[in-house]
Amino acid sequence: MFAQVWIPWNMKEFWPYTAGTLFVTVMTVTGCIIYSACGVFHFTFTFQMSAYLKILLNRLETNGPADKTIYKHHRKLNKFVEDYNKLFAGQLYLEMCVTCVQECGFGFPLLKSLKAHDPNALDLLYKSIYALLAPFMFCSCGQEISTQIEKLHHSAYMSNWYEYKPKDRRMLLVMMSSTLKPTTLNYKKFVSFNYICFTTIVQGIYSFITVLINLDGD
Repeated sequence: MFAQVWIPWNMKEFWPYTAGTLFVTVMTVTGCIIYSACGVFHFTFTFQMSAYLKILLNRLETNGPADKTIYKHHRKLNKFVEDYNKLFAGQLYLEMCVTCVQECGFGFPLLKSLKAHDPNALDLLYKSIYALLAPFMFCSCGQEISTQIEKLHHSAYMSNWYEYKPKDRRMLLVMMSSTLKPTTLNYKKFVSFNYICFTTIVQGIYSFITVLINLDGD
């Protein structure tokens, strides 16, 4: 979050100013490290899930529905995503809500600064872009997982299921049913993190800023 830090001492002298600068620097660097670590962890989970789903897709296309390991690993991947949602989906949803509020707070003064030819507009533009990166990152990761699941469902649908035994057909049907309404990155089935969600966020931000501009009347 972008905000001025309150320093509980006078900053006009050299040593208090130096101490305040170090304090703000340590807070900023610590926050960046924690935020970057969370981002790397989220990307790592996404890339692993995408790779596992690609392996399942390759096995399904190569070995066909008779490969029993496909269904076992698919159930484990679904459980993995469910556990991840229980642990981190709430934090991701909160982060997206906070960054959306930030984006609305930066977007309105940005437009006013551009209209007034204020040099501060460049700083507001940087903050607006940076604030919008968080929901885009989360939604792009969720979209990647959803895309791979859709490919797996399409491959199962297009397979030569009629050439296999009834037991294999039933197992394939169960997997197709689960991929039809897949377990993806979401918060309590209320918000799914994908490009549709990101588009909705951008539309909401645009609508809110438009309302503020109309109310401002300048």
